[in-house]
Amino acid sequence: MVRKDPDVPTCFARGAQAAATLALMMACGPLQAATDPTDDIHTLQRERVSASALPITAAAASQHVTVLERAELDALQGLSVADILARQAGVVVDRGAGSGGYGALYLRGADPSHVAVLIDHVRQNDPLSSRGSAVDLNTLSSDDIERIEIVRGNVSAVHAEAIAGLIHIFTRRATPGASVGFGAGGDGLRSARASWSGAALRASATQREEEGEGGARNRVRAANLGWDRVLGDRVLLHAAARYSDSANLGFPDDSGGDAYAAIRSLESRHSRSRQLSLRGEYRPHAGGTVDAQLLALAREGEDDTPGVAPGLRDPFGLPPMRSVGDYRRDEAQLNWLLPASERLMLTVGAQYRRERGDLDSRIDFGGFVLPAGFALRRATASAYAEARWQTGAWTAQGGLRYEHPDRGDAATHPMVSLQRALGGDRGEWGLSLARSSKLPSFYALAHPLVGNPALKPERALHRELYYATVADAPWRLRLTLFDARYRDLIDFDAGPPPQLVNRASIRTQGVEWRAGRRFDNDWRLDFEGSWMRVTTPGDDDTRLRFRPRAQWSAQLGLPAGERRELSLALRHLGRRYDSSIPTGERALDAVTTLDLSLRQQWGAAQLLLAIDNLGDARGEETIGTDMPGRRLRVTLHWTLQ
Repeated sequence: MVRKDPDVPTCFARGAQAAATLALMMACGPLQAATDPTDDIHTLQRERVSASALPITAAAASQHVTVLERAELDALQGLSVADILARQAGVVVDRGAGSGGYGALYLRGADPSHVAVLIDHVRQNDPLSSRGSAVDLNTLSSDDIERIEIVRGNVSAVHAEAIAGLIHIFTRRATPGASVGFGAGGDGLRSARASWSGAALRASATQREEEGEGGARNRVRAANLGWDRVLGDRVLLHAAARYSDSANLGFPDDSGGDAYAAIRSLESRHSRSRQLSLRGEYRPHAGGTVDAQLLALAREGEDDTPGVAPGLRDPFGLPPMRSVGDYRRDEAQLNWLLPASERLMLTVGAQYRRERGDLDSRIDFGGFVLPAGFALRRATASAYAEARWQTGAWTAQGGLRYEHPDRGDAATHPMVSLQRALGGDRGEWGLSLARSSKLPSFYALAHPLVGNPALKPERALHRELYYATVADAPWRLRLTLFDARYRDLIDFDAGPPPQLVNRASIRTQGVEWRAGRRFDNDWRLDFEGSWMRVTTPGDDDTRLRFRPRAQWSAQLGLPAGERRELSLALRHLGRRYDSSIPTGERALDAVTTLDLSLRQQWGAAQLLLAIDNLGDARGEETIGTDMPGRRLRVTLHWTLQ
């Protein structure tokens, strides 16, 4: 059966030296005023990644990290967040925005709920979801993104719930002035965005729409407001607010999509999200950095599904249901980066998180309507520490997070890594080991029909080994071997009574690679890919959904004249399994697509012409829902100083 799943700047050196340089720049000395007094701080923030509580670059992290900067994202203008992430090796998204469905992300074969998704440091995971606190990518805006970090592997020593990886999305940090942009394309694609930035204040707004088969559609709007201020020479304040609104129409999960769904009415999903953040950085005269932040997230959602007719996999089908959810989360965090020496860096921190979730559902069984609502509160106090020690060619790092929820057992998340520079031009190698756990979602604990208040946290153990060349090697290469084991996973037991239980286990083993070269004529060639094997110990008949063995991409960037660039991207997504009620289990064929884009800059204007899936390759996102065919995208962007 198929289980249903509820380029670093040249001023920095490679490896541990890069991390030490970055930490010393952050920990020592006052803030330096410039034309924009926050320029140097923003530069540091761009270089450090979210793989550690300590300042670290993507090149120096023990995890396999992909960073999509503004230049790369400019070539993807008009695509949804789901489309952008699905183009990265090792990342699978089951449903794109055009399907109007729930876009769940699978990273390294883990469940979607095991990946933490952040926007400007605010975690988006929703424990009211029946998918176990997973994030619906099709509710996120894409045209206001400055940078995306993809951290593969365990990050839970610093980020709660990131037991399989982390996606961190940063919204645009506009240069002083204003800009506007518009986009259009096939499949009803329409987008618009506008932004303005002054010396300290910035604002932006975006809207994107896309259509799919059978009347499916997706619409996402977002507005951002930010403020930065330097007080004296040692204090920097950041404040940000964001509002987003999404509306989706699509065939329900497991319905068989446009091809097989017997009930032709579409599921409607509407969500509204508001987030606020206030962050402060203080540099004492004694050295180091004290970083404090207050975060708040509020999300309301309304789902109305027509149900799924009985079929091959389920003789009863799924009844119509309407749900209204309200989720709130407040967080306070304090982090102290202690004065750094040439060999040792240390940070300690504490976090307090308070959550509240209310879900009101009505299930229509034809003759009667059954209420199935719940309300739950949870508060979690955490403390963590990380240290990095360097001597000669060796670098050792360790971290520990302790979590104590008021509902459930306390847990510790230890992590240790060891790296060694081989000297000369031979590169470096490293290995890491991390253990973590994730609290059950509110839905799993409290749903009156299938919830189980006795559920234990899900557990994970990650082991990794990597080799990387030096940054200035003719061919840059990073090769990672990984082994991850997940235990006590929450799965559905048909009963009687039907209930969610801790019983599933998953083991994923594989290899990830990234290689690239910039030629003397400024041509750029990059390869990225993954191969993995996912097994379920003790249950050889279980095949998990959306876990392809092979996935890879190749991209070629060609300067084609003055301020003009041509890009070609070849992507392969391997064979994977899915299941639906009308069809039962079925394999989805592998698909290989070629994308073409041309960017031209004229003064303050930039034009992008792109053809997605140039060869019009055919494949399915899920059973009965086709992947988009050949599509033209056009975007035009003006910068107004």
